[in-house]
Amino acid sequence: MKHLTRIAACCSLAFLAACNEDSGNPFVINKPIQVTSLRFIGEQIVPFGQTFNGTTLGGFSSIDYRPDNGSYYIMCDDASALQPVRYYTANLNFNQNQFSSVTFTSVTTLKRPDGTNFPSLAADRNNAIDPEGIRYDPTTMRIIWSSEGIRNVTLTPPTLNQPFLREANLDGSYVTDFSIPSLFRIQATENGTRSNGSFEGFDLTADGRYLFAAQEEPLYEDGPRADVGVANSPTRIVQYNKATRQPIAQYAYQLDAVHQAPNPSNQFRLNGIVEVLTLSDKKLLVMERSFAVGATPDYSVKIYEVELAGATNISGLNSLQGTNYRPVRKRLLLDVASTGIRRIDNLEGMTFGPKLPNGNRSLIMVSDDNFSNAQISQFLAFEVKP
Repeated sequence: MKHLTRIAACCSLAFLAACNEDSGNPFVINKPIQVTSLRFIGEQIVPFGQTFNGTTLGGFSSIDYRPDNGSYYIMCDDASALQPVRYYTANLNFNQNQFSSVTFTSVTTLKRPDGTNFPSLAADRNNAIDPEGIRYDPTTMRIIWSSEGIRNVTLTPPTLNQPFLREANLDGSYVTDFSIPSLFRIQATENGTRSNGSFEGFDLTADGRYLFAAQEEPLYEDGPRADVGVANSPTRIVQYNKATRQPIAQYAYQLDAVHQAPNPSNQFRLNGIVEVLTLSDKKLLVMERSFAVGATPDYSVKIYEVELAGATNISGLNSLQGTNYRPVRKRLLLDVASTGIRRIDNLEGMTFGPKLPNGNRSLIMVSDDNFSNAQISQFLAFEVKP
């Protein structure tokens, strides 16, 4: 543990020194981040069923680095089925040559506005949530986290629990919510947000002015979901003014087709945006995760550099079908399959980490094992080539 603490401290100091070169605020980097490629460093896997402080490790759907103390915040997407909705704090030990360990240091329960725990879906389906994303905000020393909401129209009455972007204190207590555009509401009709298709990926700009949040899948109004042989399904990226927590722009992002047909062919498949990282207020990194039951491989994950400049602000368009607009431009940065790792699992989280000893930034990805022993909780470390 002492060795891990020294490494975390050194990484943090290196990062802060770099920050101070760029800005008067030691926790803010004002220069746009340049990423030409990502070099794979290594992998760590958290064993299935491992516990920490009375909770079950797994379901890691998002990760974010806190530079002032070198720790990582990791969202668990357990919707209180096993233990209360929570996030973890961890230390990651790696350098530019190897990835040595993941050590969990604390777990925090996220609370409802009234201070109580979120109920499970089985206990109270009308107040259950689907936790997904997490980011640390160094300007407020709070976190922002998300729920995709829950839509189940097979029940009477239907379950229509709305998605949210929420600010909370580090102890998990509620602060406030971001405003969600009315078009994004979950409805009993085929309008608005699809089930499990809302805000899974989001990130703050380095100067703290904006937050970008991506819908995982297209709104019903915008067209069909991505499918085998069906590319360019448009989902939306929302730009927020962080100070007011109000949306100020929306951009269309066209998804790839599902990477392979499921087996049998009528089984579940999808492709969507599961994570966003900001490079500037005009450039993002986007993680697309494709899945098909019974396919080999069952998962495909690609990282794209996305250019917002020149894209149409589609805030005023209630449907993208039959309308003229210019989507964001995307450039393939990394197909995770090209790393040669033994298995690509359900990667859903991504964050920039500390600078490496050679001065380049690091990037970490994490997978959600869905609390299934048929999947893995993997952490992947990369070197960012500027």
